[in-house]
Amino acid sequence: MELIETKVMSKELILSEENNDVQAIILLYKNPNFTGILKPYELQVCGKKMWEWVELACSGYSIKTIACTPETDILSLIKPLLTNKKYTLVLYSDIPLITNYTIEEIISYVRARDINVLNLSRGYVFNTEYIKAAEDIKSTLIKEFSPEEFIVADDLKQLESIGQILKGNIIDYHLQNGVVIKDIASTHIEAEVIIESGVIIEPNNILRGTSYIGKKCYLESGNTIIDSVIRENCVLKNTYIFSSKIDKNIVVGPFEKVINKG
Repeated sequence: MELIETKVMSKELILSEENNDVQAIILLYKNPNFTGILKPYELQVCGKKMWEWVELACSGYSIKTIACTPETDILSLIKPLLTNKKYTLVLYSDIPLITNYTIEEIISYVRARDINVLNLSRGYVFNTEYIKAAEDIKSTLIKEFSPEEFIVADDLKQLESIGQILKGNIIDYHLQNGVVIKDIASTHIEAEVIIESGVIIEPNNILRGTSYIGKKCYLESGNTIIDSVIRENCVLKNTYIFSSKIDKNIVVGPFEKVINKG
């Protein structure tokens, strides 16, 4: 499939040279509440693994990941991962609603006050040199930032609720960019899908993976599009398209399957 410039659904990333002094560590949390699931942090939510949403929020930083359990001593776990960056941000993988905007707010707060240890609702920010020498995490400084973004995916039910919020965020993003979505409730759009302005989407459409929908396309009801490129001015009618490219000005359907074409 032809490569398309990657655009990811997210709040605008606030990137600066200052990000070079921050190391992010994502704790891949093995929550026992997810009975029978060995790696709950890899559960998919709107097209991304739970921990990948946290990774997205940490865009612009150097990022490392490491698995942990409720019994893990966090300081002992992260010490081998510490670098020469001035600050170390540690976040758990079970807060997929966190955004880059809020992380930048947190880091700015720490920088302005020259804080050694800041406790977050679900993580920490450390002055790296300080924590390298520390024997335990001693800090009573706790600060809440955007509590709605620190909602914890503590079990499958809560993860489903968070998924509905993320779905709403994705839909809002596309609406703000000029995509016409006729029925929000029956439209499923995953995080990596790119949709150009002016596209019209009728009810009961599923857009997944790294799909791209070009300008002035019209998606009638009942399409499923996965990892595919749909060029401008196409009309899709109740079709299934997987890993394919549809050239511009094409009508596809109804009731067609297009797999590994183009």
